[in-house]
Amino acid sequence: MDVYISSEAGESLKALALSGTLSEGMLVGHKRGHDFIIEQVFSYPNALSMTDKKFAQINQHFDQRVIGFYTYSTEQKEESKISVPFAVGKIFLRVKTNKAKGLFLDPYFIDYDQTFCLKKIGIHALNRDAKK
Repeated sequence: MDVYISSEAGESLKALALSGTLSEGMLVGHKRGHDFIIEQVFSYPNALSMTDKKFAQINQHFDQRVIGFYTYSTEQKEESKISVPFAVGKIFLRVKTNKAKGLFLDPYFIDYDQTFCLKKIGIHALNRDAKK
């Protein structure tokens, strides 16, 4: 299980970092087999603490293509906010910024096995222009 991020979504995360309004939001895309493809980033200030009703409304707006959540926060308490049933099976992307090295993306799979847990997964840039 891995995450692939489109160049458009990556550029959106970089732009949010440059804006200085680091917050959180949702990841829009699709699954292919066991892998997640992030196509779009939707900034939403309360994404990690939204109600299931609000999540259902936003997910419906995106044609059921919300595949996860992201945050620029490094606080562990953010992880407990997504310990809700509608988040299970989705991804959680922690975004860290470093002026010298740029963005660091730290992805996890949100799972439930007697308790909510985050499982580390890999991430790759999706290069649609690559020659095969």
